[in-house]
Formats: sequence, C-alpha cells, structure tokens
Amino acid sequence: MKLFNNVKKQATGFLDQYKQRDPASYAAAQQAVGGLLILDGFIGIDNPFAGKKRAGIFGTLGMMVFGLIFMLSPHFINSMTGMDKMTAQTSAQVTSVGAPRTSTDSDGNTSTTCNFTAKYSVDGKEYQSPSSSSSSGSCQLTAGQTVEINYNPANPSQWMSDRQTWTIILSIFFYVGLFILLSGIVTFTIRFVSIIFGWKILRSGRALAKTLPAGPDLGAMVSAIKNDFTKSLFGFNSPSATAPIIESIVAPVPVAPVVSPAPQPVEPATPVAPVPPVAPQSQEDKPLQ
Repeated sequence: MKLFNNVKKQATGFLDQYKQRDPASYAAAQQAVGGLLILDGFIGIDNPFAGKKRAGIFGTLGMMVFGLIFMLSPHFINSMTGMDKMTAQTSAQVTSVGAPRTSTDSDGNTSTTCNFTAKYSVDGKEYQSPSSSSSSGSCQLTAGQTVEINYNPANPSQWMSDRQTWTIILSIFFYVGLFILLSGIVTFTIRFVSIIFGWKILRSGRALAKTLPAGPDLGAMVSAIKNDFTKSLFGFNSPSATAPIIESIVAPVPVAPVVSPAPQPVEPATPVAPVPPVAPQSQEDKPLQ
C-alpha cells in the first residue's frame, strides 16, 4: 500500500494548492483529480513524457493470468515429457550422434543442435534408444563416449541426458511467474483503492460545484488541471509546473468602471444693475447756511 500512499499524497498535495484559492478552483481541481484517478485505476493513463501507459486494473488481471501461465508451465512440460518421473540415474554409452540441425530465429541468430543414441543397462536388461530432445552440447559427443543419463524406473526405456538443466530452467519459469503474479495482485489492489479514492474526490468536487453561483467555465478549468496533474502524477514536472494554472484559464472578473458624477449646470448669476456714479457737487450747489 506504500505505492498508493504515494499517489494519495501527490493528489492531496496537488489539491491543497487549489483549496487555498477560491471554491470554483477547488471544485474544478477535485473533479479533474478524481476523474483521472478513476481512469488510471481502470485502464491506466498515458505517460506524457515516455509515451507508455500505466497498467490499469484490467491490465493487472492480464499480468496475473500471465504469471499463472508461467507458474504452471513446468507442470505441463513435466506431464508431456515425463521428466519428473526420470529420477533414476545411470551411465550410458553413446552409440551414434545425429546430423547437426541449424535453425535461425527472428533476429537472424543461428543455432545448431544434435541428438544422439545411447545404450545402457538397467537390472541386467540392455536398452538403446535416441534421445527425446536435442541440444548444442550433444554435437560435441562422439561414439563410444560415456555420459550420465536419467531414466524412469517404472519404464527404463524413457531417458534424458539434460534433466538437471531443464529442472533449473523450469524452476526459473516458476519463480518468474510467481513474481509476475504477486506484482499483479499488488498492482490490482492499488488500482482498486485508487478508483475508490478518486470516486470520493470526484463526488466531493461535484457537490461543491453545485453550490457555486454562476461563474467561470469549470469544464475548461477541469481540462487544464487534468493535464497538469498528469505531469505531477508521473513526477516529471518541476515545482513551477505544479503551481496553480487557474490564472491562465479563468476569465477575469470584469470590474465596474468608476463613473464620475455628471457636472451640475451652474445657474447664471442675476445681473446687478450698475450704480450710476455720483457727480461731485459744485460750490453753487452747496446748501446755504
């Protein structure tokens, strides 16, 4: 569960950036993160840097089936060849070596193998038969050479010379399959818990969005935040890339212009009649005393 805790920590830390802003940003971030966690849990999301897809819950089922095939393949091979019954060991003499057979794989690499015929005795009875499998090492054998073989005590005519090598190979198959199976189980658990966690976040974001008044387009915000969280989830982004990007996607709230009051008309002043100048009085006009 440590891997899920890392994803949960990433998601929670990413959401905290938007929680400190406004409710609309936080609601959009919750829907974006929750939706991505659900998508990642079911089918996996593409790595924007490496172009590879993470295994979703359905991919982990394929891993588990693949692991089981690897684990069971030794059982099927043993059943078809009877190798698990060839427990007895004895010395045999090479009587002849078959002609070399060369094969080429898809990469153009060639390999040469041979089989050989061996003669041996079990409980006083002599057996002689060709090997059931061929190998490159058999080409180095020569007639008359002594080799160690394994045979089936219940049916001594069944024998093989490279049982130990095949036992090691089949053991590797089993443990590789076991590793793949356990990895699939762990990844399946992580994806399952991730889906539940993402669903809770998504529901919370939708519930918060319903309480918001009409405002910016949350759909555009969710799409942009998804891209940012995807980079954060794969851990390839710098701190600046994880910073909130709402500033670039939210339309600015229009600010009402400040309207100055219209100038009031000034009533013209009432004209004042000019005062006629007073003429100076002459001596004649002075009153008699």
